Amino acid sequence: MQLKLNKIVTLIMKPSLINNIEFADKNLEIAGNIDADNCERLVEIISKSTQNVANIRYKLTGASKKLRLPSLHLSINAKLPVLCQRCLEEMSLDFALELDYVISDTAPSEVEESDEIDWLEASQEMDLTELIEDELLIAMPIAPMHETDCLKTSLQSGEKPNPFAVLKGKFK
Repeated sequence: MQLKLNKIVTLIMKPSLINNIEFADKNLEIAGNIDADNCERLVEIISKSTQNVANIRYKLTGASKKLRLPSLHLSINAKLPVLCQRCLEEMSLDFALELDYVISDTAPSEVEESDEIDWLEASQEMDLTELIEDELLIAMPIAPMHETDCLKTSLQSGEKPNPFAVLKGKFK
């Protein structure tokens, strides 16, 4: 019962700020949604559409110790509206991220060599929203584009056809 009570207290206090070592040591768990408007850097990238609303869900779990250090596991599922850089039409990017962290005052050498585990500095007030925003920004493609061909763009008035396309038809 004590463990469940701790989970509730963590949620009631301020869910975006956690003591990450205590959270990991007690194997606590927190899950919820984040409003994209609370992520200042992410808001600059996503599309401001009323059709597709940004949806960010997360689950943070204190995990068994990795590398003899307190650890956390973070799952992020997000759907973010962005503009396709090819056709400039809105599209949706889906993210399903699974991340593992170890917590200590200094970065362990084993983490620097690993692609599977990241390091978080020990903190009594780690901002969970900021961590999730950071991970989404890292996962975001530099130039998002539709996976399949975008809608064909038609010539606008005043545009000239490609001269090589004209010649292509003449020499068959």
